[in-house]
Amino acid sequence: MREKVDRTLKQLTWATVAAAAAVIALFFFSLAAFAFISERYGTIIAALVLGGVYLVLAVAALIWLGIIRRNERREAANRAAAVGAAGLLQDPLVVSTGLEVLRALGSRKAAPLVAMLLAGGLIVASRFNAKSKPSQSGSNTDG
Repeated sequence: MREKVDRTLKQLTWATVAAAAAVIALFFFSLAAFAFISERYGTIIAALVLGGVYLVLAVAALIWLGIIRRNERREAANRAAAVGAAGLLQDPLVVSTGLEVLRALGSRKAAPLVAMLLAGGLIVASRFNAKSKPSQSGSNTDG
């Protein structure tokens, strides 16, 4: 256990060092870009250009975050729907009511109804099954 904590602490330390170095590098690259653009076009233009670049980066990050959150909400809703349908079949009241309806209809009248319900259940289950969803890796196999 102590080894895991030590390894995690070391990884966290080096990740913090890498993030700090990246921020410092970004600062100096921005400073160099500002100096270059300022010499060529003026201070106000340089400030506007760099401000616009960082604004575009911020908007792109917010859009990406929104897409990620929307996908997570959609996956959570799909999981909740799948769990809800499975939980319904585990409810003793629902199962006993279904058995009583089947007994009341008789075996000849109930057979097509049971077949349709099973087919519908399989279709619904396959819609919510994560393994049956197509891959969204972006690979193109059309040639």
